[in-house]
Amino acid sequence: MKQQYNTALYLRLSRDDELKGESGSIGTQRDILTQYCKEQNLRIVDEYVDDGWSGTNFDRPSFQRMIDDIEDGKINCVITKDLSRLGRNYILTGQYTDIYFPSKGVRYIAVSDGVDSEKGESEIAPFLNILNEMHARQTSKKVKAAMKTRFLGGAHYGAYAPIGYKKHPEIKGKIIPDEDTRWIVEKIFDLAAHGVGAGRIRRILDDEHIPTPAWLNYQKYGTFAHIFEGQPESKQHQWTTANIKTILSNEVYIGNSVHNKQTTISFKNKKKIRKSKDEWFIVENTHEPIISMELWEQAQAHINS
Repeated sequence: MKQQYNTALYLRLSRDDELKGESGSIGTQRDILTQYCKEQNLRIVDEYVDDGWSGTNFDRPSFQRMIDDIEDGKINCVITKDLSRLGRNYILTGQYTDIYFPSKGVRYIAVSDGVDSEKGESEIAPFLNILNEMHARQTSKKVKAAMKTRFLGGAHYGAYAPIGYKKHPEIKGKIIPDEDTRWIVEKIFDLAAHGVGAGRIRRILDDEHIPTPAWLNYQKYGTFAHIFEGQPESKQHQWTTANIKTILSNEVYIGNSVHNKQTTISFKNKKKIRKSKDEWFIVENTHEPIISMELWEQAQAHINS
């Protein structure tokens, strides 16, 4: 009796893959896999879609959900368009195809690469996995080079503009003073320039109920909701000494752009690490300053003393 395969369609698309057009889209992957399962009489149990996730990262939500279903015995066949959809880390991809799937009795199929574990071990699969990782490595290098060029041009990239600024409505990578919040930054620097320490500045802002950057972003964009959910109103103006020190040391307020403060361990390990100050990219006079150089130097003199 022919074995019945309860099949998982696994589909993945990273932001870099989107640049290739429709040929690698989620819709195209779904069509290819659905047609293949129909031709091979494979029963589709569920589909697992990680849209916008890098192949070097295996902590993808739908991928992990698929692994949970394999552990629960719901799935005994996994099918992808090609090996790169499963992953672009050749060591981890190989561990899944050569060790994990066989140990769980799971058949693995990569349609476009002609890989099917039911037909025996694929001699070409390890080489394809290495090539897929090399592609991810080269893409990472190109992205970093492009970002460095933009940084040196003074562009600002981040989810939010620093408090006191807002993103330019028309020019990408440009920030302009935010008249609604710049006064907060000016107050902090004025207090520091008159010898008030960061701890005391924090207490002053808290006592005067001046909103924190997180609360302002929540009000504007709805982000950080989890921070304020179920919290007392005082949370809205609960500054920390670290907040104050970060603002007082940020050259963005004198018109400079500062980049490359942190990086990832590697293109495969996305854990953030801080970089030493001599590795930062500092580009002067990229936008309108909020703080005068005189006030900046007065504040720094008191901080250093």
